Amino acid sequence: MAASLQLFLTGGSGNSDPNASLGGVRSSTQVSGTAMNNLFDNVTPAEASAGDIEYRAIDIYNNGDAAAESIQAYLDPETTSEDTEIDLGLDSTTQTVGNESTAPTDVTFAHYTSSSKLSISNIAASGAQRLWLRRTVSSSAGNLANDSCTLKIEFA
Repeated sequence: MAASLQLFLTGGSGNSDPNASLGGVRSSTQVSGTAMNNLFDNVTPAEASAGDIEYRAIDIYNNGDAAAESIQAYLDPETTSEDTEIDLGLDSTTQTVGNESTAPTDVTFAHYTSSSKLSISNIAASGAQRLWLRRTVSSSAGNLANDSCTLKIEFA
C-alpha cells in the first residue's frame, strides 16, 4: 500500500479531548471532521478583548507501507475571522507543554498558505512528524460565531 497520512491528537494514548492535545504521546484519536473543527476552544469575551495565543500539537502519522515524500502543510482557506491567525511549526521531539498558553520550546512558527507551504521531511512507513499549531487572537477581536480554517497536507 502506498503512503497514507493521518492526523492524530496528542496528550496520551487515550486522549480524545482536543483541548488536551498539548504534546507528549500520540493519541489513538484521529483528527478529522468534528475534532479538527474544534481543535481550539471557543474564544471567551475576555480573550477577545485582551488578545490570546494558544497552542495545540497533532501528529502526522504514515499508516502506509511506503514513505510519504514531498510533504507540505498549509491553511486553505485561512481563518474566516480577520482577528485570528493560525501558524504552524514542526517539532522533532515529543515535548509536552503545561497548558494551552505555553509555547513549545525550539519550535519556529510561521504562517503558511497555498502560496507559501510548510515543507516537511519524508515520513517513513509507521513514522510520524509532530506539528504544532498556534492560534493568535488579536486584542479587541470582533465576535464571530464560527471562525474556521482548513489544514491541508499534500504528499507524494
